[in-house]
Amino acid sequence: MPNISRFEITGVFTHPNAKADIVLVHGVNGHPRNTWTAKNGTFWPVELLPKSLQDEHANILVYGYNADAYSRGKDQHASHNIILQHAQTLVTNLTVYRKSNACFKNPIIWVAHSFGGILVKRALLYSNDLRATDHGDLRSIYVSTYGIIFLGTPHAGSILANLGLYIHQASRITIPRSIFQSESALLKTLKRDNERLREINNQFLNIYERFKIHMVHENHKTDLKITRALVVDGPSAGNPLPGATYYGIEATHSNMCKFKDINAPGYLIISTAIRDWVGDSTEVIKNRWDNEKEDRHAKVRRDIDEMQKSSVSNVE
Repeated sequence: MPNISRFEITGVFTHPNAKADIVLVHGVNGHPRNTWTAKNGTFWPVELLPKSLQDEHANILVYGYNADAYSRGKDQHASHNIILQHAQTLVTNLTVYRKSNACFKNPIIWVAHSFGGILVKRALLYSNDLRATDHGDLRSIYVSTYGIIFLGTPHAGSILANLGLYIHQASRITIPRSIFQSESALLKTLKRDNERLREINNQFLNIYERFKIHMVHENHKTDLKITRALVVDGPSAGNPLPGATYYGIEATHSNMCKFKDINAPGYLIISTAIRDWVGDSTEVIKNRWDNEKEDRHAKVRRDIDEMQKSSVSNVE
């Protein structure tokens, strides 16, 4: 088992003939290992997925970031970064990793759990916005993205984000709520009717059609001690996007991304989609890079023409 960094990118499985990069992003209070590890200890990105890909070889990466929802004393501090800052860090870390490992133009397939899906959407919007020549490398994340699997992503927010009850339960720490010192900026983003969340969703509508998308919701309620509830209900997890694929997994919110074996609910459809996307993405992303190159050359030509016109105008 590879040593997984708590923060930034870790390549948990690599292949010399990798056709694509599969990137897994956890959600609030998540962890780049624990989020994807079943109760029986199976870390499916390494122990199951490479075999399920068969001959469609890919690199498998996990991303870790400070997604703590609350401060809990001296050693655990809630993230005060706004989602844009987290998105910038994700794009930068993934770009540097891919450049360092000679897979810079590989197609990217995202698997995102819960808030991780919101972060991925914001990261793609940020990457797409980078038009300056100096930021060309960072724009590669947008250009290379082929598909996204949203696992229980609260596209419309979660009512439980207003309570903090799920966060308390998911952390598996039995302590009074009074000890929780400060609420993270991430948790505020997940509240229903959050303006920033609406902005991300509206802007994502402008780019989503270029991606293959699976919208996956949980079918089992989470035990919150005082009640049982869907952490992310169907309407929020299945934000309407024409052309996307929708389905549920017979598991709770935290367990829908933990597969104990190949027969675990949801694993077959998710692993099959990833395998198909790895095989189908090569030519599509190559064409997008060709178009990107042409667009950059056209921009340079326009800039030169404008400079020349400006010089003539100044002389006159």
